[in-house]
Amino acid sequence: MTFLLIVLSVCAGGCIGLVIWSVYGFMREVPLADRHFQDPLPFGLRMIWPLVNAATFVIGPRLTPDKLERAHRELQTAGQDFVLSPEQLYGLRVVGATLVALFMWLLVGLLKAHGLMLYIGAVGLGAVLGWFYPNLWLGERRNKRRRQVIKDLPVYLDFITMAVEAGLNVTGGIEQATQKGPPGPLAQEFTRLLRDVRSGLPRSEALSRMSERMDMPQISSFTGTLIQADRVGASLGDTLRAQASQRREERFLRAEKLALEAPVKMMLPLVMFFFPLIFLMLGYFIFLRMQEEGIL
Repeated sequence: MTFLLIVLSVCAGGCIGLVIWSVYGFMREVPLADRHFQDPLPFGLRMIWPLVNAATFVIGPRLTPDKLERAHRELQTAGQDFVLSPEQLYGLRVVGATLVALFMWLLVGLLKAHGLMLYIGAVGLGAVLGWFYPNLWLGERRNKRRRQVIKDLPVYLDFITMAVEAGLNVTGGIEQATQKGPPGPLAQEFTRLLRDVRSGLPRSEALSRMSERMDMPQISSFTGTLIQADRVGASLGDTLRAQASQRREERFLRAEKLALEAPVKMMLPLVMFFFPLIFLMLGYFIFLRMQEEGIL
């Protein structure tokens, strides 16, 4: 019996060693991602980046062009196309699905639950949550980016208007606005616009690309107005001033809308957390008074 246990232990150790050796050999074959021209990774993503890089190496060549185009579009609208490539986004989804599925498996095991279907359901739920978590992350970045753009756009339009009225062309006005305006996603997009123009791309095409990248009605209106003004020869100063006034009014209306929505959004937390505590405290003092009066 002891000899059999020793043999089983040696076999199990050999299997574990072979698995570790295979994984190590596979990880050595995975080429390191060249991130010299990309933005730094967030802290959480940096912790699992070797796994993401390995998953990208496996599934990247098997992705179809339409999936890559859709992923690139999602990264562009969220302003993360210099953080992840479309292939790396799918690799992140695979790694997220695997890690969350393993976590759910361990959680069910720690709860000492029994039943194969329970484990399968937990793993399936974890895989779905892990697969869609990068979409939630991109959605949060996209919403934050759009709020910042809506806040900064009137300021940039004012700078561009003053520069154009002072005698500069639109490209020079955008360059001055980028230098003087507040930092943020809008400054980054205007910098990319200037880089496209300097590389020889027509200004109308560069503006169209900027509109496609950001996918916002405010930016589409601004770029469309500049393109149309260039074609018909309209006065850019008056056009830009009208755009700045409209964007500022839209920002004010949006702030007013959010202020009016605040009481409605506060109602659920008040009903769930605040009001029960008040009723509990009042009920306690009423209970004490009824005991003093001999009612209870």
